[in-house]
Amino acid sequence: MRFLERLCIESWWVLLCLLLMLIVYERSSSWRQEELTRLKGQLEALERDKAEAVALFVDLTLQINSQSDPEWVELVLRKGLGLVPEKQTKVFFDHRR
Repeated sequence: MRFLERLCIESWWVLLCLLLMLIVYERSSSWRQEELTRLKGQLEALERDKAEAVALFVDLTLQINSQSDPEWVELVLRKGLGLVPEKQTKVFFDHRR
């Protein structure tokens, strides 16, 4: 028992260094975990943005490839510009009351 006491008294600086290293390790570990969580959130946001961009790309590619199709042109004119074919009447409801 005397040997252990003497070792602790003579090597107090080693124990202090070990304690400081443990504190630094604990802080860096928690910082690393926070950074990992933040980066995972960014990755999920980027994956959502990528999926939206791919869907938009596919939609635009289909639209470009369909431009020579008369039915597609008619659909664009109806939906985009609000036009109606000849011999049809367009009814507009005003909901601004």
